[in-house]
Amino acid sequence: MTSTPANYRLYPAIDLIDGRAVRLLHGQFDHMLTNELDDARVRAAMIWEAGATALHIIDLDAARTGAPAEPNISIIAELAATKPPGAILQVGGGLRSAESVETLLAQGVDRVLIGTMALRDPQMLGELVERHGSPIAVALDSRQGTVRVSGWVEDAGIRVDDAARAVVELGVETLLITGIDRDGTLGGPDEDLLRAVRAAVPTAAVIAAGGVTTPDDVHAVRALGCAGAVVGRALLDDPSQIAALLHASA
Repeated sequence: MTSTPANYRLYPAIDLIDGRAVRLLHGQFDHMLTNELDDARVRAAMIWEAGATALHIIDLDAARTGAPAEPNISIIAELAATKPPGAILQVGGGLRSAESVETLLAQGVDRVLIGTMALRDPQMLGELVERHGSPIAVALDSRQGTVRVSGWVEDAGIRVDDAARAVVELGVETLLITGIDRDGTLGGPDEDLLRAVRAAVPTAAVIAAGGVTTPDDVHAVRALGCAGAVVGRALLDDPSQIAALLHASA
């Protein structure tokens, strides 16, 4: 039987490409979704004004290249400096060196999401966890049961539940689990994937991403014992939905 986290949070998402707020369909860079509200600063302000207590930012340019660069660097620093008191800003994408992680934390980012590095350099991951503790989280992105890395374009050849066990053994407390096949589709979360990860690492805080669209989806993720849910495409299509989604996560 799963427990329902009392501190469950909704994480409205902003993905950045060349400073613009976008979404990718199935994680594919040649299927980019956007609209006229592509100013990341404006979108973040709308999210905070609606009452959100967390914000999820992914630097897609850095995820693809492995090297954070402008204008995304400055935008993330500004968002960290202007977030409401007590709110959580979590950021990922292209964090493949200790220096890039340290830079974000120094800017005031509350939680960093390490993906590729977590599998390719577990020693560095362990050192970062030992140095910083809970602000170090791991993003495991799944397609057909195995983890994808390098901006979702490479198959790491390891099952998601096995990868989850490995990083939790290094002291990681929070995992972001993305069902790539659901990402950007509005098709609902991959409950089987989330259930498998929760069973593999029952002590970890699991944040669900990919396909979360409706208040029912938010409730379903919470009922699985997850600590939160990321919502992206749904808010890109209709920002007014944030009120109902926040209400469902309360």
